[in-house]
Amino acid sequence: MSTTTKVEKKECPYCDGKGYFQLILGGSETCNSCEGTGKKS
Repeated sequence: MSTTTKVEKKECPYCDGKGYFQLILGGSETCNSCEGTGKKS
């Protein structure tokens, strides 16, 4: 049995840590919440 330390990911909840939104019509838009970093501020 191995013990692993749980690493908590601090991803932006709006863009799932990607830093951008995929647009329906094509292309992408920078996430305003995390300003493109993908991390929770």
